[in-house]
Amino acid sequence: MKRQPYYPSRLASQVLWLNNYADKVSGYATTLALNATAITGTVADGKFLSYILGVWLGDVRTFAQSATEYIEIAQTGLSGGSQYPPPVFTSPPLPAGVVAVPAGALTRIFGFVQEIKAAPGYSNVMGEDLGIIGAETNDDHDTPKVTLKLGQGDACQCVDIFFIKYTHQGVYIESRRNTGNWEFLGIDTEKPYTDDRPLLVPGQAEVREYRLRFWDKGTPNGPWSDVAKIAVAP
Repeated sequence: MKRQPYYPSRLASQVLWLNNYADKVSGYATTLALNATAITGTVADGKFLSYILGVWLGDVRTFAQSATEYIEIAQTGLSGGSQYPPPVFTSPPLPAGVVAVPAGALTRIFGFVQEIKAAPGYSNVMGEDLGIIGAETNDDHDTPKVTLKLGQGDACQCVDIFFIKYTHQGVYIESRRNTGNWEFLGIDTEKPYTDDRPLLVPGQAEVREYRLRFWDKGTPNGPWSDVAKIAVAP
């Protein structure tokens, strides 16, 4: 199974990741025979980046709002023509135990993660705990995942076709009834697709089967899914 990058893309999640990494990595120093000085350095990198992306950036954004307000006042003035000094940004103090580090902290952390994964004692359990194993991705699925659910239509039961299209645009759906020939049913990009066709013989139950392929840029592609089957009653 392919995996996504372990480092989050969302800023708030990056702060959480850095805190978790900095808090836990030293606990594996002995097991993985990691250099003590390097451990101290990577912990410092993690804590400083957490401060920069969290507290410091939050204050910067607040200051930016004040700066925008000042620009407006500088252009349009205040009633009475009073003076209005520009705001001055002051960086928030470093939290206890956090020190400034040289530029390139995240690059160094990524490099040290590679050392961790190459250590003889490394395991996936450690990797999951440190957050250095990405979540499984759905990119390597060959076919859509299909589930069926019965509903009640106007004249008979209908079938809701639920599907997972993974990273594809949509699905191409075929169906057959009572072991007849396969026929095109529809293309859908949002689940579910509802099959509300009337029964072949009014008042007589029938078995409907479905198979799906991926659909991208106007073209069905990939192998068919496993056939999903359901009985439809009047």
